Amino acid sequence: MAMAAVSRLLIALTATLATYVIGVKPAPWAQRLPRLAEPFHGVLAHLFNPWAHWDGVWFVKIAANGYAGNDGSVAFFPLYPLMVRWVGIVFDNNLVIAGILVSLACYFAAVYFLYRLVAARYGGKVAYRTCLYLSIFPTAFYWQAVYSESMFLMLSAACILWSTEARWKLAGLAGLAAVLTRSAGFLLIVPMALSYYEQRGWKLRRTDSSVASLLMIPEGLMVWMAYLSLGFGKPLLFAQVQDQWRRYVAVPTFALWKSLEAAFQGARQLISGQTSHLYWPASNPGAAVPLAVANIANLGSFVVAGLAIAYGLRRLPVALSIYAIVTIGYPLLFPATSMPLMSMPRFVLAAFPIFMSAALFTERRPRAHLIICVVSIVLCVALTAKFAIFSWVA
Repeated sequence: MAMAAVSRLLIALTATLATYVIGVKPAPWAQRLPRLAEPFHGVLAHLFNPWAHWDGVWFVKIAANGYAGNDGSVAFFPLYPLMVRWVGIVFDNNLVIAGILVSLACYFAAVYFLYRLVAARYGGKVAYRTCLYLSIFPTAFYWQAVYSESMFLMLSAACILWSTEARWKLAGLAGLAAVLTRSAGFLLIVPMALSYYEQRGWKLRRTDSSVASLLMIPEGLMVWMAYLSLGFGKPLLFAQVQDQWRRYVAVPTFALWKSLEAAFQGARQLISGQTSHLYWPASNPGAAVPLAVANIANLGSFVVAGLAIAYGLRRLPVALSIYAIVTIGYPLLFPATSMPLMSMPRFVLAAFPIFMSAALFTERRPRAHLIICVVSIVLCVALTAKFAIFSWVA
C-alpha cells in the first residue's frame, strides 16, 4: 500500500506542476462545465481541477443533473456517478473532490484485491510487481481521475478473486456492480464461468445451485436497460449514442486493419513534417499531428497488451488469460472513424492480467524489470502532464 500511496502522490505532483509550468489549454465550451467540473481557483485549481478533464466532465455532469436522452450521457454507466453524487453530499456537493476520493478509495481497494489474487498463486514478489506495474503504467493517472477506471478495476478484481475462492454470491454481486460501472463488465461472466467449471473438473454434471450467481452479471445489464427503457423508451440507448464519438459496429479484424492503416499513415504524417497534405482524415490540418501520435500510441498499447497476453498464456490460469483477451478484444467491436482504437491506452488498464504477465516475466530478469519501470514512469509523467493541461490522451 505504501507503493500505491507514493505513486498517487507523485502523479498528483506531476499534474500540479504541469498546470503551473505549461498552463491549462483552452477547451471547447461543449467539453467543459466550469461551475461544477472546475470549481476551484488559485492554488486549489492547480491541485484538483485537472482531475475532472474530458470524460470527468461527463461524470460530474451526470452526478449533478442525472441523465438526458439526447446528449450522450447514457453512454456512461450509472454506478460511479451515483457514488460521486452520494459522497459529494459530505463535501457540500463538491463533485470534483468527491470523484477524486471515490476513485482513490477504489484504487486502493483494487490493489488490495489484486495483491491477494496474485500472491495466493505466485507469492509476494510477483504480487508486488503486478501492483507496481499497474500503478506506474503510462495511463495510471486515471486511477485518481474522476473516471470510472478505479471502480471497474476494483469490482473486476474482486469478482475474479472471489470466483477463485468459490465465494460465488460475492463474485456475482461484484460482477453485477461492474456491469453497472462499465459495459465491459459483462465480460466478467467469462472468467467467472471458467473458474466455476475448472473447480468442477470441467464436468457439466457437477453443476449446482451456485451457478445461479453467474446470472447476476447479465442481470446488472438488464437493470440498466430497464432504466433506459422506462426513462427514454430505448433499452439499448447506451449503445445507440456511441455515434456521438463516431464509433460504429465492426468485426475485430476490420478494426484491427483500420488501426494498422491509421498508425502507418500517422507515421507518414510525422515523417513528412507537414500538414498541408493529410494522410489520414483529421478534423482540421492542425489536428493532423496530434491525431497521428494518438493512432500510433493506440496501436502501440494494443501490441504491448497482446505481447503480455501471449506470454501469459503459458503462465496464467486459463480464466485470466481468456479474460485479458476478451477485454482487449472488446473495443475492436466498436472502432471510431478517425481513431480506430480510440482510448485503447486507457482500456488496457482493465485487462489487469497483462500486469501479472509482466511481473512473471521479470521475476528473474532484473534488467527487464528496471527497463519496464523506467519506461513506464517516463511515459506516465508525460501523459499525466498532457492530461492535466486538458490535452487529449485516451
